[in-house]
Amino acid sequence: MVRDWRDVSVFIVGCGSIGRRHARVLHSLGHRDIRACDPLPAQRQALLTESPTVRMYESFEHGLADHPDTVFICTPPALHIPQAMQAIQVGCHVFCEKPLADTPEGIDELEVLAAKKQSKVMVGLCFRYHEGLAKAKSYLDAGRVGRLVSLRAMVGEHLPDVRPDYRTLFSARTSGAFDLIHEVDLAVWYAGAPVRRVLAISGNYSGIGIQAPDLAEILIEFENRCLASVHLDFFQQPRRRQTELICTDGVILVEFARWDHCTVSVYEAGSKRWFHEEFATDRDDMFRAEDREFLLAVAEDHPVRCTVAEGRKSVEVVAAAQKQ
Repeated sequence: MVRDWRDVSVFIVGCGSIGRRHARVLHSLGHRDIRACDPLPAQRQALLTESPTVRMYESFEHGLADHPDTVFICTPPALHIPQAMQAIQVGCHVFCEKPLADTPEGIDELEVLAAKKQSKVMVGLCFRYHEGLAKAKSYLDAGRVGRLVSLRAMVGEHLPDVRPDYRTLFSARTSGAFDLIHEVDLAVWYAGAPVRRVLAISGNYSGIGIQAPDLAEILIEFENRCLASVHLDFFQQPRRRQTELICTDGVILVEFARWDHCTVSVYEAGSKRWFHEEFATDRDDMFRAEDREFLLAVAEDHPVRCTVAEGRKSVEVVAAAQKQ
């Protein structure tokens, strides 16, 4: 008998903004057993204020001792691999927020352990579930504009406006603009081929006052005669997010500067005209889709799409870019 996915127990590790989002999303989906932990009392209280029915634990170890079915890892990236492996060791399935890790080290061991324990591990590559970006991928896969030759992904936002507490964030000291890894994942997702080489320049250019890079320009060459240019910045005003897929028989453009609106434009060389589609979107829709897919996979024993192998790709590109 197939188990109802809404009865799969979820233990959220980390009550920061992304942990609170998953708790809120799961509650909206009708999930019935949500648990959480965080070492900081203020973070625990913030999640409980938004989602008062969540069962709260003071530590990761106490939560694991109650044998949850799944663990949602929403902690800083350096903790992802060790916490995922600890959860798998006690028999849990794991949903790991992006990026899968802060370096490629340990990813092989995680993959081997998950296979040995028959644990499902899904990486939170939520942009693959965005309606406009997924629509562009379907057009590309259908050959509507020919073969992808060049990809340009750009995101820029003013971090002091997005997070007034930005100087206290771990990303302000470590990854900086590389924290905007979604655009790197989109590049490898759309290209659909192994990476041949990575070239990059990054650093502090805007003066917003963070230790980590506030700007990164990355070139990725793929083995299928495709080149991607990825721009990441933490100072741009206004906020912009654009993806361009330049193909042999046309172009696809995706633009969503706002979370509630997206435009997909397609130029087909044969018709010699642009087609435009506009979508009203909700930021949480991406999270609803990925959370539901993961928990259905656990309940009904389906494979997940955003595997460890998929999550590894963007981590390796960023690691190569940060070395330059």
